[in-house]
Amino acid sequence: MFTQAEFHHWSEILLRLRDRLDVDSAHIRAEATHPSDGESAGGLSNRPLHLADLGSRESEARVNIALAENEAMLVAEVEDALVRIDEQRFGICEACREPIPATRLKALPYARYCISCAEKFEHR
Repeated sequence: MFTQAEFHHWSEILLRLRDRLDVDSAHIRAEATHPSDGESAGGLSNRPLHLADLGSRESEARVNIALAENEAMLVAEVEDALVRIDEQRFGICEACREPIPATRLKALPYARYCISCAEKFEHR
């Protein structure tokens, strides 16, 4: 179990991570909505110059959507970790109820599971 000072330390780390994720998410959303060709980008029409441009634009949109979904999932994990801190459940594996090693929390501060339990869940 962590002391209040340690809970505060992890809370600060998670809040900084959430702020960074918010900036990253805003950047991804801006990229996804930024015009890339045609009139809106200063060209003469909204028609792509080449069919490959259309495919590239579609592929880029898919990547941006996947990135945005990942960022949203990470923000939700960070938010949940902050709740676990408030409830003083942070740092305890949700499966085996053993402490999560500090080395794992340093690498993944929103970790819900110890490494052993996380590996079990990955193989399901």
